[in-house]
Amino acid sequence: MKYGMWCIALVAMAALVGDVSAQPPRGGGRPSFDRLLNAFDANDDGGLEKDEVPRPVWARLSQADANADGVVTEEEFDVCRPDSR
Repeated sequence: MKYGMWCIALVAMAALVGDVSAQPPRGGGRPSFDRLLNAFDANDDGGLEKDEVPRPVWARLSQADANADGVVTEEEFDVCRPDSR
């Protein structure tokens, strides 16, 4: 349940910042990591960092940073979304 709530919060926060590309696909669902990268990955390194995403999004997204290096990778993100693949 912890990861489900994280994902719900992430979707809500992505919608709140107003970036359509980070919103879930039509008909519901969660944004894919690729959509989040397209919306927020300013340095094009394939990961999401604190200074690239809005503060409320990072507050939840950082919980996926398993190795605590300050970057959330697709692999780390997918661990929090076990039903995404």
